[in-house]
Amino acid sequence: MNIRETSGRQAKKEGHDFEHIVAQKLTEDLNVDFEVEGASNTKIDVRDINSKVRFSVKNPKGKNTQIGLYTQHSFIEAMNIVDSELIDFIQKFFGGDKYMDLKRHRMTRKQIDPYLNEKFTYFLNENTPRLLDLLATHGHNQIGDVNYLIWAMKKNDPNSIVLIDLEEFKQNLLHGEWTQNETTFAFNVNDKKLFHLQMKGSGKSKTGPGYGNGYHSLMFHIHRNFDDKYVKELSVLNGLV
Repeated sequence: MNIRETSGRQAKKEGHDFEHIVAQKLTEDLNVDFEVEGASNTKIDVRDINSKVRFSVKNPKGKNTQIGLYTQHSFIEAMNIVDSELIDFIQKFFGGDKYMDLKRHRMTRKQIDPYLNEKFTYFLNENTPRLLDLLATHGHNQIGDVNYLIWAMKKNDPNSIVLIDLEEFKQNLLHGEWTQNETTFAFNVNDKKLFHLQMKGSGKSKTGPGYGNGYHSLMFHIHRNFDDKYVKELSVLNGLV
């Protein structure tokens, strides 16, 4: 196991441990039982016992953290992409075995037909509501949905957590815009980056592009640039649980 894989496993363990800490804090503060979901087939990390409030918990080291990781196949399926030109762009920009002769086995913006670059960017912007559902609340082929995001402003500090109402958050992001850079995409709202999309540059693919959860998958990150108006006090949950 290499250093990257070791650190990845450690980060996953830390994240899971922190979910238990958050569940305990919520139980004590709100006098309602909360528990860790713990399943891999849901975006829900922590929920109350009646599942009225369902949290995705983020405990980042810095100002951004991963919010979604999808193989090329699963992203195409989740977004119901049937257009061969869009699929061609995905295979080129996020790479795979077909591009073994290129750096990082992928093509960058300047190596791709400008028409395809523009078409995929247009697709992202035309499908922002579906993308936000995929990234923030529902995921792909997962059980249940999330209605709140918990973000630790200081790593591993349960007293630093803030609460984001995701339905309100998504509605306020509908006027944002996806733009393409040389090797990534960024989603900006009022000149603030909220998400970025990049090729996952580590891990091992199985037999071709888009397989497995490693190299050449579509990796989305969320940034701590959300407006204060999205942030709620934990007390708003009192009437919900």
